[in-house]
Order: sequence, then C-alpha cells, then structure tokens
Amino acid sequence: MHRLMLAVSLVLGTSALAAAQAQPIGAIAALVGQGTISHSGNAERAPAKVRDDVFVRDRIETAEKSVIRVLMGGRITVTVRERSVVTIIDDPMRPRVDLESGKLAFKVHEGALRAGEVAEVATPNAIVGIRGSLVVAQASGTDSDVTVLEAHKPITIAPRDAPTQTTHLPIGHTVRVSGPRHAARLGPIRRATREHLLHVADMAEVPGRARDGGQERAFQHQPRAVMRRPGMGERAAALQSRAGGTTERRREAAEARGRRRPGERREVPAEPAEHSFAGRRLGAAR
Repeated sequence: MHRLMLAVSLVLGTSALAAAQAQPIGAIAALVGQGTISHSGNAERAPAKVRDDVFVRDRIETAEKSVIRVLMGGRITVTVRERSVVTIIDDPMRPRVDLESGKLAFKVHEGALRAGEVAEVATPNAIVGIRGSLVVAQASGTDSDVTVLEAHKPITIAPRDAPTQTTHLPIGHTVRVSGPRHAARLGPIRRATREHLLHVADMAEVPGRARDGGQERAFQHQPRAVMRRPGMGERAAALQSRAGGTTERRREAAEARGRRRPGERREVPAEPAEHSFAGRRLGAAR
C-alpha cells in the first residue's frame, strides 16, 4: 500500500509539473530587428515574433542591432539587448532570468512580488536579488557588470557559487564581478558617473518607441492559436485553450460593464521620483 501511494504521488507530482510548464509565463511585447526563441526540450530555434508566448526555461537570443522585450505576468519586464542569450526561469517564489552573455534590463514592478519572494538575474559568475527595482546587467567573458537605476527595496549581489554571501547594491551604483564561477570576486561598489547612468538607462528602452524606463507591464494578449509545448497531449492542449477562452470571456465581460473600452491600454502610474535615477535627473534640472 505504501509503495502504491508513493507511486501515485510521483505520478501526480509529475503531472502537476508538466501542466505548470505547459502554461505560458509571459509573452514577447516588442521586437526590433531579429531574434530567436527555443522551448525547453526542443533544440530547434524559431524566429521570435511579437505576442509569442514564453514558457519556463525558454531560451531567447537576439541578433545584431536587435532588442526583445518580454513581459512576465505583469510583474517583471525584461528588455534583452543585441547579441544576448537569455533563459527565462520561473521557480516558485524565485522568478529568475539567466543571462549567459550580452546585456539586459530587468524591471521588477513595485508591489508585484509577494512577501518573501525575490526575483533574480543570474550571470555566469554572479547573482542579483531584486524585490522592486530596475537593474541593468551585462555579461562578457568572465566579467559581469550590474548597475542599479531604481531601488524601491534593497538589492543584493553575490558570487554565483556563494549566493548567501550577499552585498547591498545602492541606487546609482555599479559593480563588476570578475573571474570564473568557482572563483568569482566582487570588485568595489562605485557610484556611477552621470554618463554611465545615461548609457545604461538606454538599455531599458525599446528603439523606435516612446521612452518608458521599462514600465510596460501588460498588453491585450490575444494569441493567434494555442501553442503546444513539446510533448503536450491533446487533453492538455484542450485545457490550455479552454483557459484562454475563459480569460477572454472575462475581459469581454469587463468591457461590457464599462470598466474599460475595448483595446484600451491600462496606464501604469509613474514611479516616485526619489526612487529612480530619472526622477533625480528631473529634480536636479528644476
């Protein structure tokens, strides 16, 4: 009996994990130039397109002069810069993006994380803990550079192989982590120059669009068709399609009650000026 119960538990746990992985955790909101996306368990890379669903452990690559922006459930906005390789992770209580090489801007919207939850950006030799902020990370060879543009809650950085040895990273500061993963060393935390902050602030923007500092959280996502993960059965695909239909019906009902007009984009409140580099720039100008 004990063995039977154990076997049933394993089957149920595997099914729950597969179901979770079959559900998208985000979508591509903007694409400039060219990029590819490959799903976990499938080595084939497909051209990335706006409104493509993003699943757990999807790998995104950008070409020269290209940018991809990913929205993760209205909580996190990731802007992937040119010639970058990124893997999207969504572990329970610890959403994470792995930056293998290149640059990205990682925005955790204020109030988006639950109590005790921490979002992370991981590079080959460093890991950054974020709870409500905007950081820009770059990984090149054995060097990782991290700059903080906004900080509503404390941001920490640590060597990848010693994640508990955290160091506080203040707003407007930058740090370089050098060396291979097993021997990574944190350099001095320095106050970034104005020129450096202006440069990295551009990393959070999508070329050709109004500047928003990575504030974009959501858009009216209407998939072209149900996307199946590799190995997804007919029943799982039907359940995913039914869930999407339920969401669409709820949205239509809300529109009918006049809470918002069809196609209206929800406005996102601006960040308090004192928490951001952009806000401090405006204050200084006055």
